[in-house]
Amino acid sequence: MNIVNAVVALADTTPPSDIDPVTGKGPEWGKAAPIGLLVILLMGIATFFLLRSMTRKIKSVPASFDPPDEVPAVLAAPSDGVQATAPTAPTEPAERQRAGPEPGRP
Repeated sequence: MNIVNAVVALADTTPPSDIDPVTGKGPEWGKAAPIGLLVILLMGIATFFLLRSMTRKIKSVPASFDPPDEVPAVLAAPSDGVQATAPTAPTEPAERQRAGPEPGRP
C-alpha cells in the first residue's frame, strides 16, 4: 500500500496554492537578493581595507629575524703580544629592540 501512495504522490502535478501559476515562483522569491548583495559588498570593502592595512604592516617587517652578526672590534695590541677585544654590548635594552618602531615613525 505504501508503494501505491508514493506513485500517486509523484503523479500529482498540481502546484501548491501559494505559487504563482504564471511565473512559477513563490511569495518569498527575490526578497533576500538586495540584502545579500549588500552583505557581499560590505564584505568586499572590508577585505579591501584589511589587505591594504596588511600590506602597509608587512613592508615594515625586516627581511630576516636572525640576530645581526657582531664582529668584535680589535683594540690596540698590548706589549705582550696578546690581542684584546672590546666587549660587545647592545646599545639599547633588549626590550626596546624587540618592540619595533616608535609610535609615529614609519
